[in-house]
Amino acid sequence: MAGGDVRLAVELARIFLSHYDEMHRSLADAVGRRDPLEVRRMVHSIEGSLGAMGSLESIERLSAIGQAGRDERRDLLEKLFSLYEESIERSNDEIRLFIDAQK
Repeated sequence: MAGGDVRLAVELARIFLSHYDEMHRSLADAVGRRDPLEVRRMVHSIEGSLGAMGSLESIERLSAIGQAGRDERRDLLEKLFSLYEESIERSNDEIRLFIDAQK
């Protein structure tokens, strides 16, 4: 995404992290309410941001949540969300390490 520009990559990473908590809470709320339409909306929003960060495992797990929403498999949402949370926590830790390493 940053075309090899480290400063730009750091800025994109900071922007992502500054907005992620709110997006995560919105997705968690939609999953908790088992609202497939809102789940799909939030998954779409987060996927674009994660794509810029290159978080492949998190994108795969997030996509599974979106698919469950499309299929209206409310019974799968919480389990898939839990798996996603594990991977996004690791990914966000790596993003923070990248930012810190550039200081």
